[in-house]
Amino acid sequence: MKNFTIVLSVLIAMTIKTNAQIPNSGFENWTTVGSYENPNGWINCNGNGNGIPITQSSDHYPANVGTSSVRMENYAAGATTGCSTMGFVNTALYLGYNGPSFPIIGHPTNFCGYYKFLPQNNDTMTIGCALYLNGAMVAYAYLTTTNTVSNWTSFTIPFSSYTTADSANIGLSAFYSLNYTSAQGNSILYVDNLSFDNLITSVSGQTSENNTFSFYPNPASNIVNLSIEDSNNEDLTLSIYNVIGTLVKSETLKQNTLQINIGDLSNGVYMVSLKTNDMTENKKLIIQR
Repeated sequence: MKNFTIVLSVLIAMTIKTNAQIPNSGFENWTTVGSYENPNGWINCNGNGNGIPITQSSDHYPANVGTSSVRMENYAAGATTGCSTMGFVNTALYLGYNGPSFPIIGHPTNFCGYYKFLPQNNDTMTIGCALYLNGAMVAYAYLTTTNTVSNWTSFTIPFSSYTTADSANIGLSAFYSLNYTSAQGNSILYVDNLSFDNLITSVSGQTSENNTFSFYPNPASNIVNLSIEDSNNEDLTLSIYNVIGTLVKSETLKQNTLQINIGDLSNGVYMVSLKTNDMTENKKLIIQR
């Protein structure tokens, strides 16, 4: 297997699979911030002074995929710590940020993943995803329950009907997110391996941040540096999509490819897709001049 470097000028972002597209969806990648470990790519409540932080847990699922999950716990009745969020499904369900957080391509029909929930005092957990087009919400899928779910359980939630989406956000909480004062006790929620349309069941379906390919700088300008590992000396296809899923550039990458010019693309957010014989990976690209 041979490493080769291609010059391209983009950001090193979250590695996402075509059926997943969700940054750090398996909660494998964490960064130390002060006294906390934060899941990469996720806004969260750590450090707000309200009690128990979200944490990385070795209790994960499926057992053969990754090594960790996210664990969130309410602090006490009326408290709302322990939430890990990139936005909830709509304004009524989340009284804070309500807008797109990461780009998507294609047309997801279901929001999938795995969870465990250990409620106290009839707490209601919330798992939700919203889809957006040009900043306006066009579809949503969410799951709420007060039931104890002590074993890892899968969920596949259909999105409401929509035509086109260009971005999404996700919200997770161990309390009912309609109201930040609704946490009734120290309820605990575990979540792992989120995806669109198909449940992640094996390593090949795992979403993770690895070194299969990366590119920089961030934001991009006119050319980009791209490093690809384990290419097996095969030709690779690199495609770039705009936020509405339209293909705007596609090139076959040879072993001796050194530069790709993106000067013909306008400022904005794009999805870069790298395709080999047996897999496709995607990363977010920002072009700013």
